[in-house]
Amino acid sequence: MVEPSEPQELHVEDLYLPDLHIFVNRRKFEEGDGVRSEMTGRQIAALVNVPAENAIVRVESVPSRGEVGVVVETGPDPGEVDLDTVITIVNGMHFLVTRRIVEGG
Repeated sequence: MVEPSEPQELHVEDLYLPDLHIFVNRRKFEEGDGVRSEMTGRQIAALVNVPAENAIVRVESVPSRGEVGVVVETGPDPGEVDLDTVITIVNGMHFLVTRRIVEGG
């Protein structure tokens, strides 16, 4: 016969889920900065104030926390994110945003 276990206390900190965040050009951005669970390359570029018409957005890394099926539609180069394609954001993803056209001064 199995004896019933004692009820366990539930603490609020046990329910804590980390806020959704990503890194763009090594800077951390959170939901309060405009990070959403689904974003376009255009929206990611806007986080670092790079105009979409000049932006190249690349995925640098995706954390390996058991997420399956993370698919990023790429542009002409591997890792490049199409500006208008919606991608599913994985917490802690790293992106690199550069300018397609470099203006001299």
